[in-house]
Formats: sequence, structure tokens, C-alpha cells
Amino acid sequence: MSMGEHETISRFYENIIGRSKEYTDHIYDIINSIYPELLSDVSKTEFFEAVNVSTPSLIRTESDELTYSLHIMIRYELEKALINNEITVDNVKDEWNRLYKEYLGVDVTSDREGILQDMHWSDGTIGYFPTYALGNAYGAQILNTMRKDIDLEKTLKNGDLKIIKEWLKEHVFKYASLLKPREWLLKITGEELNPDYFLDYLENKYSKLYDLK
Repeated sequence: MSMGEHETISRFYENIIGRSKEYTDHIYDIINSIYPELLSDVSKTEFFEAVNVSTPSLIRTESDELTYSLHIMIRYELEKALINNEITVDNVKDEWNRLYKEYLGVDVTSDREGILQDMHWSDGTIGYFPTYALGNAYGAQILNTMRKDIDLEKTLKNGDLKIIKEWLKEHVFKYASLLKPREWLLKITGEELNPDYFLDYLENKYSKLYDLK
């Protein structure tokens, strides 16, 4: 099993399920039943929009679904440059700051909010960051296949995650330790990795959120 497969499930539950309109509507009802005053002046639509607001940021773990992969791209580019001796450890901080300005338009104000925010490099986990982006892409492609078997909107609206878990067990989990990632995704979806599913997912979701034509 690859870490890309592992991150697929993390990102799938966190974003595709957890930030969906149907599931946030379900969570809204639960919160409202327990703390009715908390969301008294917030509609379901506003709650959904707040969960999915997109804005450039410094911190990867706090970033939104749309800009998250840009944080990954920055780290991966720096890793490749370091391994290929194109930059040194002494100037990687300056390159980090430059790429955050170039890719996200934000100024890095401190190392804590910059190059020292992740623990991956300090514990020797070089090459891990791309697994998050792979997880995003794998998840969107798996979502497309899952929709053929499950009325996902209805399932999420009811908060019935057991149906989703059972589908994942049958089609995704039971092959994860037996097949290499390429074969695994082909077994699940009938296709090799196609990032267009993830790009289409983001475009469709955020076009509606921000009323983009």
C-alpha cells in the first residue's frame, strides 16, 4: 500500500464528504438541535459557504480545498531542487518565501508560518508531500465511480456514512495491500490516473460557490 492510497481516504472523508453541501446540511441540523442559538443567524447555505471559503494562506493544514495543492506543489518543487543540487539548505528558506509569494500571493512573516510549519523534512520524510495531491486526484476519480452505485447526495443528506464505508471496503480497501497504485486505481475505476476528475470536481464546486460563469 502506498501513502498516496492512504491519503486518498483521509482527503476523501475530510473534503469530498466533509465539505459537501449535503453533509454540511446534515451537520448543521445536528448542531442546531444541540446549540440552537449558535447558528440562529446563519443559514445552511452560509454554513456551507463558510466551510468552503477559499483564500490564499500561509499554513498548509489550514488551507482550503481549492488552494491546498498549491502548498504541495511548492514543497515538491523545493524537494526536487534540493535533491538535484539546484538549491542548498542555506537558501531553501528564501526559495520557500519566493514561491509562496509567486503561487499564493502571500508574504511569509515568520519561519513558524513558513518553512518550519511541517515536521516532514525534519524527520526525514522526503517525497511524502506529493501523496496528499495524489490522494486528492485518486479520491475524485473514485468518487466518479462510486456515484454509479450510490445516490451519494441522498446518502450524505441522511448522514449515512456506513453505506459509503461499505462501498469503500468492497471496492477500495480490500485491494489496497495487494495491488500497486496504478493497478489499484485501474481495478477500482477501470482507468489509470486521470487528474481531470479532480480538476472538474474543483471547477464545478467552486464555480457554483462563487457564482463563476
